[in-house]
Amino acid sequence: MIRQAAATAFAVALAALPAAARADLFSSVSYGVQASTAGHGITLEKPLLYDFSVRIQTGTMSISQQFNYDGNPYTSTAHYNHVGVIADYRPYAGRYRISGGLVFGSDGVDNVARFASPTLRVGSGVYPISGTGTVRTRLRYDRPSLYAGVGTGTGLIRGLALTFDVGALVRNGTATASASGPLASNAAFRADLERLRAEQRTHVVVPVVSVGLNYRP
Repeated sequence: MIRQAAATAFAVALAALPAAARADLFSSVSYGVQASTAGHGITLEKPLLYDFSVRIQTGTMSISQQFNYDGNPYTSTAHYNHVGVIADYRPYAGRYRISGGLVFGSDGVDNVARFASPTLRVGSGVYPISGTGTVRTRLRYDRPSLYAGVGTGTGLIRGLALTFDVGALVRNGTATASASGPLASNAAFRADLERLRAEQRTHVVVPVVSVGLNYRP
């Protein structure tokens, strides 16, 4: 009888061993770095269930480009400085994940008109650059942005994995327009500055592609 009870207890312990090992594997926190079209930073991921985890991801970057608007050349500089809180669901605990979350921070875009001619179009008016001075618009996405995407990963060596994600940020921001010249106090010019501000796109969907390297101890 005692031998039978001992054998039963031993069998139960053996059956529970893989489940305990798996639970311990999913309780560890992974650390990583990632580079994306919306900034580069670090990633911390905490599995909560076999098919569900939460990660915190940072993004920092500045990038400039040239473009024309209303016939004027502009220098546009996008600034990324944010933290994302993202939940990942892995169907059947597989390698593919469906992600969703919120991104907090002070991302924004600065657009500065460049002097390519003696005049500058602002709103519906054309003004001498000696009167407008430097004209700029600023977009700030300081409200939480929605993120949705999908991703996958592949192991490189034990504990180290390469990840790949594609998704989109849904942004809702605010815009301002300003000028440094003497016309800044002119009512007609201020009205055109307001038109320029209103033309800025404050509701945008930004595609995001990222590659990361994660380590789970």
